[in-house]
Amino acid sequence: MENSSRAFFDAIGKSMRKIRQAIGSNVVDPKLLTYAEKLQYEGYLRRQETNEAILELSKK
Repeated sequence: MENSSRAFFDAIGKSMRKIRQAIGSNVVDPKLLTYAEKLQYEGYLRRQETNEAILELSKK
């Protein structure tokens, strides 16, 4: 039972992006993320901020 549970959660974790797209969820609720997903999401937000800053500087 433990092995099948772990395998299920691994499969779901690897497919979360596709699952969110399928249900049309574009808003990420950080409270629902696992620790690893939070780290990835925070990195994504930092990259977005950096990209926006670079675009603003390139316009100037």
